Amino acid sequence: MTFLSKKFYSMLLAGSLTMVVVTGLLMSDTIIAGIFIGEEAVAAINLITPAYSLAAFFGCIFSLGVSVLFSNAMGRFDNESADRYFGNGFCACLLTGMVLFIVLQVFADAYLGFYTPPAPVLALAKPYFFWYRFVILILPMSTFMNEMVLADGDETLSAAANIIHVAGNIVLSIILCRFIGITGIGVASFVGTLLKLVISFMHFLRKGNSLHIKPALSVTVLGEIAKYSIIDAGSYLFLSVFVTVMNKFVMTVFGENMLIIVSVCVFIKEAQLVFDGIGEAFSPLISIYLGEESYEGVRKCYRLSEKTSIIEGLIVTFFVILTAPLLVRVFGISDPMTASYAANGIRIMALGLTCTSLMYLITSYYLLRGKILLGLVICALRDVVASVVFAVTGGFLFGIYGLFAGIAISSFAAYLILMGYLNLRYGKDNSPLLLKELEGNSITGFYELIVKPEDIIRVQKEIEKLLMDNHVPGKITARVKLLIEDLYMLIYEKNGSDGVLGECVVRLLKEGVSIIIRDDGILFDISQDDVMATSVAAFTVSGYMEKMKENRRHLTTMSYNRNSFLVKYSRETDIDAK
Repeated sequence: MTFLSKKFYSMLLAGSLTMVVVTGLLMSDTIIAGIFIGEEAVAAINLITPAYSLAAFFGCIFSLGVSVLFSNAMGRFDNESADRYFGNGFCACLLTGMVLFIVLQVFADAYLGFYTPPAPVLALAKPYFFWYRFVILILPMSTFMNEMVLADGDETLSAAANIIHVAGNIVLSIILCRFIGITGIGVASFVGTLLKLVISFMHFLRKGNSLHIKPALSVTVLGEIAKYSIIDAGSYLFLSVFVTVMNKFVMTVFGENMLIIVSVCVFIKEAQLVFDGIGEAFSPLISIYLGEESYEGVRKCYRLSEKTSIIEGLIVTFFVILTAPLLVRVFGISDPMTASYAANGIRIMALGLTCTSLMYLITSYYLLRGKILLGLVICALRDVVASVVFAVTGGFLFGIYGLFAGIAISSFAAYLILMGYLNLRYGKDNSPLLLKELEGNSITGFYELIVKPEDIIRVQKEIEKLLMDNHVPGKITARVKLLIEDLYMLIYEKNGSDGVLGECVVRLLKEGVSIIIRDDGILFDISQDDVMATSVAAFTVSGYMEKMKENRRHLTTMSYNRNSFLVKYSRETDIDAK
């Protein structure tokens, strides 16, 4: 276990729960409606899916990007910019929820009338849609706050908010739908989302909180936020398009009695959003590494995420295949032939989920890299272009099973097209991370350790080799070695033998040697020059800090200690002399 893997896996749970909540919001409503009300209620909720997805797109456009920019600013030790991004995102999400609510209030009837659904389905859709507008009112702020709590390293509170959101929604839906039908499911969705928002706000009471509400609205900043939100937010837009096309296609080709089949297709599309939980987990970590220009950290984090993505894809695939008959029953499908189509369709579509998982990983990464257009094109290819083309073609040629097979094949086809393009455009050895353009001729060392004497000495020797191999003067090398030894020994003394995990990044800059250290031990500012001299290490570090003055920085990031130091010397002059 390393510092990176420990933090990644702890955030993976919270990130996955976040995406389970996003997908489960309508999925749980569909399942409960199928069990307690019937097939028509499932079809009614399915009619609302495009509206929800479209609203989620606009709701996320000013929320998801803030966590990326916030983490990147913290990676640069620029907490002023971090506060500015948070303040703009906070105000924008507040206003977005209000605007969405008003729009849905005005155009609700026109939207429902577009599909010309059967009268029983329309009668159930109206009361559900009425309450879902209140969900959408607070959805942007709820999404924003939960994203930011996770980005600030409070994965426990983020997970708790999501669990209570799901549990509250499910329990209240089951209770209320028995008394007031589908209206109760809509009310429960609103209450669950409200609870998530309230719990997320509790992060402001935490000691390690780095989020500060400084209200602001800047068109420039919001444009930057939207740029970094568009990829993940685009998934909701593309889902909305996919569901709209499938609703029309199935009713036209197979008849309105088969409309329930679209719910099966939507289930697979919504289930795949859980793969974005891996992106949620690695986004704050990779953003910080990118801000530090620690590209080996980026590689290690991506490789860890890629393995996790494949494993998660396979697990979800097998789970969906095994539980397909149960999933069909919870949709309330009563006709045996339709139920058979649905169960087999779920199994067929599940075969493409592992490739889908890998594509979610790549788009999340390109969001962090600023490859916005490329990421958006990949999302469109994955979620709507390949899916619609293969599904519609398969449906026309081979019937309902051809539609299911087309959706499964589209995942493989989209992944192969993507990797082929990346290898041709950027080179096989540079794909998919595209780091060569960033690295240039930079010289960086990335080191992982358990903070204990023998590991500290190991890292110290590895750093010494890096500096000597790159002709850093012996006097500077000795100073860096002693500083690293004393810093980590002080961390060791503060935490005892608790197995504190740490990382160290050493970069050779023109102005000297940059050192960034982090650990997951007790929070304290090691860069202070008035550290209480309780030991030789503490006394020595205090002396170092007094001499370094402005060349030292401390910033608690993602609930762990993070410090930066610069041992100055003119490397450029040294190189010229050689």
